[in-house]
Amino acid sequence: MQSPFAHGRRLTDDEYEAAIIALQRSLPPMPTEEQDQAARRAELNLAIDHRLGVNFPSERREAIWAIQERMERRRLRLLLWHLLPKPLRGGLKKGAQRVASHLVREYAAVLTPAELEEFFGVEEAKNPALPSRE
Repeated sequence: MQSPFAHGRRLTDDEYEAAIIALQRSLPPMPTEEQDQAARRAELNLAIDHRLGVNFPSERREAIWAIQERMERRRLRLLLWHLLPKPLRGGLKKGAQRVASHLVREYAAVLTPAELEEFFGVEEAKNPALPSRE
């Protein structure tokens, strides 16, 4: 599939899924922190190859990876916040909404509006949300 952004061809759904499965199968049952980080980075690169194109610029990949690392720390804080008693935390749904909105804003600093919609989907780029059971 050709990318509309001149970033080369994009991985097909089947290619993407096969690569993700192969990556997950290559990990040991209890990966080290370094192995886990390398796997997350490889997953991000595969997502970029699938949604934007295999020739997406490396400096912009690096910028997106930096965002992902910052968001990983924020996600962990949200999880810890969720463990607090319900009256103190204000709700997981509200926290997840803030994280999703922040993530899209961060990506918008690196991606064009069209790339942002292609990466997240049109609706998600406009109204970011994370799944919540609350």
